[in-house]
Amino acid sequence: MSKIPRDMKQKNKMQEIFEDNPELKQVFFFGFYIIFFVFIVILLRSSFTTTNSKVTRSNSGYGTSFKLKELENENYHFNYKIIKNKEVTIYDGNRNKEMQEFIKSGTPSLNYYSKEGKYYIKNINTLLYEESINPMEFEKLLTLNNLKKLFIYGSYIARTEYTNNSEEDYIYEISTSTMLRNIDNIEADVAGEPNRIAVKLDKNGVLSEIEMNLTDYFHYYDPSINEYRLTINYSKFDEIATINSEY
Repeated sequence: MSKIPRDMKQKNKMQEIFEDNPELKQVFFFGFYIIFFVFIVILLRSSFTTTNSKVTRSNSGYGTSFKLKELENENYHFNYKIIKNKEVTIYDGNRNKEMQEFIKSGTPSLNYYSKEGKYYIKNINTLLYEESINPMEFEKLLTLNNLKKLFIYGSYIARTEYTNNSEEDYIYEISTSTMLRNIDNIEADVAGEPNRIAVKLDKNGVLSEIEMNLTDYFHYYDPSINEYRLTINYSKFDEIATINSEY
């Protein structure tokens, strides 16, 4: 008499159990498909994250991955977008050393010109330039020296590399107390959310954009400010010709 293989005995036993308990068979197969479906979802999400971005902080950040050298010659086109308590203002213009020309959005839009720290606005009636104040309250943060301080004294949080378009982001956080101490020479213990800064490099590793959430910093100076975001876009490095004044 031939012996029945052990695995066949187990298989026959399972069949007997399922035949005697059809509801158990349904529950078993339903559970199997649920586990399989969850596994596929996890696998797909893992694949998407790996393909689209890679976050790391090793051997990267300011001084290694980017050094803001593009700004050293002070020659570029700029676009500054400010969201202040949901109100949006845009400054679009050119810089060549100590000279700038730009347009401030609004109704009507306003034309400005600056030279050696002095600002002039174009009178919409006479079309002549008149001395004015600097409309960009945030501009002190955009000097090369102060930009570097944001990264030197800030905390490096993360790096994101997008493999689809080869762009890279570098995320920093800096407290308002640290900004006041190193930029404004003010000693103040401010307990609030850190200010957040993201530097974006294009596929060639060139600085293209800086995003800043400076709500806590500007709230220190004006408690009515509950939102202050600044997005800076740079282009045309070393391509801006001499800016001529019209005033």
